[in-house]
Amino acid sequence: MPEEPTLLLTAPILAIMRSIEGWLRDEEADLLIAAAAWVLRNLPDPLSFVEVGSFCGRSTVVLGRVARQLRPAVKVHAIDPHQGVTGADGQSLHRGQPTYGSFCRNIENAGVSEQVLPVVAKSWETDWNGPIGLLFIDGLHDYANVSRDFRHFEPWLMDRGLVAFHDYGTEFPGVRTFVGELLETRYAAVECARSLIVLRKTDHAD
Repeated sequence: MPEEPTLLLTAPILAIMRSIEGWLRDEEADLLIAAAAWVLRNLPDPLSFVEVGSFCGRSTVVLGRVARQLRPAVKVHAIDPHQGVTGADGQSLHRGQPTYGSFCRNIENAGVSEQVLPVVAKSWETDWNGPIGLLFIDGLHDYANVSRDFRHFEPWLMDRGLVAFHDYGTEFPGVRTFVGELLETRYAAVECARSLIVLRKTDHAD
């Protein structure tokens, strides 16, 4: 008997996402779902998803639900100090309440506790050693922090792996500047939806 196809329905994922506080919009989540699904269907084991900047888990749940349906063994490493600080350093920092409690409740309610591994730390304080298929950068949105978040994990991003940047827009020029610099190297733009842009790390043969 031929294997039954696995159909990934986005509407249930978006419905769960909308109940969680955060700024990821439907069109952006749809692109993040497509990127995660492409990685899971096209890149070999072993691999992980790494998310820098989780807040209350809105995007984490999106990634976790895709992994749960397509390749349940793949883990989402959700890295955030959960101090409630958002925005861009030197531009528009907002200091709110700690978010780890809300994050954990949202992960459990979404049914992705088996897929999500919380890391309560800053990106550059995180020890890492393993292939990354999808890297999602959504921490502080100034040039210095975006660059530091990306560079800390970039050596482990697989050839043909994807990296997504949130808040790639005029409101946060540091993100636009850094992404523009990447596009002059071995990274190619794949797709953009509102303020979410996805790039592909080209392999050495490209």
